[in-house]
Amino acid sequence: MALNPANDDLMHDDDLANDGLMHENTFNDALARALARQRREWRGRPRAVIAQRTRVIRDNPRLWPDIIVNSEDAYPVIIEVEWGDPAIADARARLGRRVTDSMLPVRSVVAVGAPPEVRPWLRSRLNRGLRRGSVPLRFVVLSANIHGNEPDQPIPDAAVTRWPPEGYVTGSVNDLAALCEYATAPTGLVDEISNHIAIRIKAMARHIEAYVRPQTVQEIAHTLGQRDLVQGLRLACCIWLTSLRLQNKLAELSPALRQAGLMSVTQLRQANPLGLALFTEIREQWQKILAVNYGAIFRTSLDSLHYNFPYGIIYDVLSELYQLEELIETLKLGHRVDFAGELFPKLLDDREETAAHYTLPQTAELLAGLAVDRLSLPDWAAPDAVASLRIADLACGTGALLRAAYRHIRRRHESAGGDGQGFHRAMMEQGIAGLDINSLATHMTASGLSSYEIATEYHTSNIATAAVPGGRTGSLELLVAEQLTDVLGQTASDAAATGDRPAVIAIPHASQHLVIQNPPYLRARGGRRMFDVTGIAEPDRLRSVKRLNKIRQQIRSEGDEIADGQAGLGSDFSALAHRKLRPGGVFATVLPLTAAHAESWAGFRRSLELHYTGITAIAFPTDESSMLSADTYMNEMLLIAVKREAPKPENEPASIFCVNMSDPFDNLPQAYWLIKMIAEAHRTPGASGVIWQGRHIGAWTRTTPPEPGFPWFTLGMQNNDLAMVIGELLQGRLYSPADRQTWQFGVAITTLDQLTHIGPTHHLIGHIRGARETIGAFAFGLIGAGEIPTYPALWGADAPKQTRMTVNPTHSGRPVAETPQQDENLSNMLAQRSDLFISRNLSMTSQALAMARTDRQVMGGSSWTALRTGNDAVKAALAIWCNSTLGLMLRVSLSQTTQPGRARLQINALAGFPVPDFAADTPAAEHARRVAADNIAPLSALPLQPVSYAFNDPHRQQLDAVALDLMGLAGNPQAAQALDLLRRLWCREPAVHGGNRNVMRQLGLRP
Repeated sequence: MALNPANDDLMHDDDLANDGLMHENTFNDALARALARQRREWRGRPRAVIAQRTRVIRDNPRLWPDIIVNSEDAYPVIIEVEWGDPAIADARARLGRRVTDSMLPVRSVVAVGAPPEVRPWLRSRLNRGLRRGSVPLRFVVLSANIHGNEPDQPIPDAAVTRWPPEGYVTGSVNDLAALCEYATAPTGLVDEISNHIAIRIKAMARHIEAYVRPQTVQEIAHTLGQRDLVQGLRLACCIWLTSLRLQNKLAELSPALRQAGLMSVTQLRQANPLGLALFTEIREQWQKILAVNYGAIFRTSLDSLHYNFPYGIIYDVLSELYQLEELIETLKLGHRVDFAGELFPKLLDDREETAAHYTLPQTAELLAGLAVDRLSLPDWAAPDAVASLRIADLACGTGALLRAAYRHIRRRHESAGGDGQGFHRAMMEQGIAGLDINSLATHMTASGLSSYEIATEYHTSNIATAAVPGGRTGSLELLVAEQLTDVLGQTASDAAATGDRPAVIAIPHASQHLVIQNPPYLRARGGRRMFDVTGIAEPDRLRSVKRLNKIRQQIRSEGDEIADGQAGLGSDFSALAHRKLRPGGVFATVLPLTAAHAESWAGFRRSLELHYTGITAIAFPTDESSMLSADTYMNEMLLIAVKREAPKPENEPASIFCVNMSDPFDNLPQAYWLIKMIAEAHRTPGASGVIWQGRHIGAWTRTTPPEPGFPWFTLGMQNNDLAMVIGELLQGRLYSPADRQTWQFGVAITTLDQLTHIGPTHHLIGHIRGARETIGAFAFGLIGAGEIPTYPALWGADAPKQTRMTVNPTHSGRPVAETPQQDENLSNMLAQRSDLFISRNLSMTSQALAMARTDRQVMGGSSWTALRTGNDAVKAALAIWCNSTLGLMLRVSLSQTTQPGRARLQINALAGFPVPDFAADTPAAEHARRVAADNIAPLSALPLQPVSYAFNDPHRQQLDAVALDLMGLAGNPQAAQALDLLRRLWCREPAVHGGNRNVMRQLGLRP
């Protein structure tokens, strides 16, 4: 039967099965009707969602499915329903079958478990419950990566993917609709096809390079902002492929372009005697498109489709691209997959050098879903209300985040009964703003968004390339401006009508409902240079750097402390988002985990705590399978917050909702369910809790920073009990989560600058001999065998040798003083020598010491910073405490852990680093100094294992016992037992073991 959701009035409350219990067929019928309401394309087609039809499986007429979802541009999805647990066996039997309506094989089946408790219900009650989402359904998705051209044959179990891998997830009809959409494009198939296309595009680029004049190749690469010529050719092939696909769709669906005589690629080939659309004919068709709209897409395509291509080469390239376009169409992946976005990272070789890390699809889905969930609209079904939304990504890349946000908005609108087609033009012309310095990126952004409603034309857009050459800063100009005039790629109709007049993108301050972004993290370090883009001359690049510094100074003078040059461009784009968001607007971003911990991000955290509410920060495991952006190989975080109407009152404590996931996520259905679970946890009262999906997959903690801008130390800690322990340590207490007992330390907590004078950085002390940059007062080299240095320094980390708390200097210095000023610097460095040092870049899997002593006064260096105090007992107490497990727990939780297994402290953070007040004039502090003086010598003789092995290092445990004595807890067996448990729990944290296989094996975390 064809479903018509309007036929509910034909059902009667007394329509029950003969035995008084609902038959499964009745439930399936009601479920299909409820599902059809969820999407506009299903509501508008009578055979889009059908239930209980026989003879629809081509090779087995008796094997009829419970429900079939048939989208116009996608493979069919079968839903198999059973009372109780999901119908796994029935679902498995239908994978690979071909449906008669589409003649396409079934790649995905959703197994559904229906709640038995609804069987006594009347049909009307079931219909209402399904419509309201109050009938809990259990789901399992089975997928097979079959393409559609294979012969009918059984699918081996190894080719079938199940999600979730075990158990099931529970949700509503709305969730079932989302799963059906995801099921049309299984992750494995998308990866396989995008890899295949990337390989063929790379081969095309090599072919072009071999046979096309170098000058032409250079011009193409320059047009696309690429220094690497082959990479420029790859990206050119990618955008030509995108444009050919869009041309075909426009020729079929756009009324205005059909009237203008736009021809598809197939029509061009048929009209040409050679069976191939020639170079000039393709350009003519693209000019027709530009005369109507789509300038951000086809202007870049035309500019890169160079006139100087030899005929034979363009014949080869276009033939190959036609084949790839036909492959994508054959696979029926439609607009559900942004192949350009999938391909972009696969075609670039210099992402690390340029800090161009592209948002993974599952990351975009998760961040956008959480952000859209925070948007406040009075009526999600009203097209005018939805069309009034303003959404921006001002470093949009390939548009993954804008596409995901738009997709979630359409889902909310259509699930509420709206029509996504109705507001598409308004969103494209006014609602969505996307800017990037890369014209190829904005091409892909516009192309991906346009594909949602090809038949709906739009004539302007706010998707454009923000220029950098000429001493500009791209979209960062909008920090101090409310419109951008120096843009490229705006609509061709504007450009044609006004000649060279620049297009205008207006994004007023306080205008956006949602700013979503994954900004570049670039800092001018490690050989990277700000605004180092293709085509920019060095004087212009320096002008852009100066321009950005001037903008930073201007907004800081206005009280905005978010942007910080030490934090990098990520903080600048965060400041930009803050300026553009209206009160009640949502800020959603990907940032390095450093933003939660580093001193350079303190202004960002203070501003967020003051001006935003509902602050949610999410961290994931520290391994490659958990990356949020392609090829970052660094720890990142997601952040979502809502801008306040007015700054937070002084008496209102700030609250950060920190979520720490223990499992990676690598597909869209999993991202969708994380949205639900994180949103539910956010609504749950309490200080902490866990997140379950059949098992423990994460934990959450509500944190109140002890002072504005203090590091969000709980973010990145997967064990929420440990997060509470750290909070108590900062208050001078030891907390045992096992028995919920707390012991007060005898010595209060203070900061490191209250006990010591913190020495200079290595930039002031000197440089290594032979270094390119000769800075500081000394030139250093390794201490040679038998050498007695005049100017020794504890410069570098030497893990094999630095295992005892008393260590030897590593380098010998030679003065470089040639002027009176340099001679003064030299004397100043010598005056700041010490015999106590703190490690600023602690590698926990190889290094044993967070603090070290030397047997004489020496200088510090790049790895060790000198701490000066005249009290030897305080030095001893600090060394013991900071190398104990409790001291290390504070050290790691308040450090940057961007790289797995490393805890880095910025020099500015040392002053506020919390340590016990061993210099206090109290009996407890006097006791600590006496204990430290008595124990420092024997403890310094003990070789310690690397920090991450603290759980089974007997010498570290001796140190821990003395540390408890320092704090007045000696002879307390419960405290000692609590510390033993904490030691083992802490070493299981990914930030501590760093994924080291040997450590994890000894911890029992891997075989």
